[in-house]
Amino acid sequence: MKPSDDLNWHGLSRSEANVLWTSLRAFIRSLTFDSAQVDDIFQETVLRTRKSKCLSELDSPLAYMITVSKSVLYDFQRKSIPQADDIQTLELQSADESPDVAYLNQQKLDEVERILSAMAPLRRQVFLLRRIDGLSRDEIAEKLDISLEAVKKHLTRAMVELTVKLEEAGWSKDH
Repeated sequence: MKPSDDLNWHGLSRSEANVLWTSLRAFIRSLTFDSAQVDDIFQETVLRTRKSKCLSELDSPLAYMITVSKSVLYDFQRKSIPQADDIQTLELQSADESPDVAYLNQQKLDEVERILSAMAPLRRQVFLLRRIDGLSRDEIAEKLDISLEAVKKHLTRAMVELTVKLEEAGWSKDH
């Protein structure tokens, strides 16, 4: 994918657009291992940017697009990880399942616990406060006395880490 002439990039020169394009893709590649997701995040970033800003008017168009791409990645990761249910609900659901399914669910839960225990303490705490306790990002920032941006960063990295490590361990979305 290359910046097309009709894209215009809101007043940027062709060479500026190419540098921006290359740098943004490199940044997105550094955030995710999934090449298809890199393309999706890049396209969504371009679409969101086109709707909101005239890039040539910004002091740093790349910084703006990187911020947008982080938001896009966060949205993608949030959609890919199911919301945490409380343990009692999971136990009730597994009681209705076959022994094989219950065993697999327990194995996956054990893997999630192993991954969480290996995370950096602050990242794990932010993730658990959001996904298990249901606190908002603002509430987490206030409770832990960290910035909202730090909360977002820890949530995104925790979700990416959890997803990647589950996939590495052989757990796909189907099982």
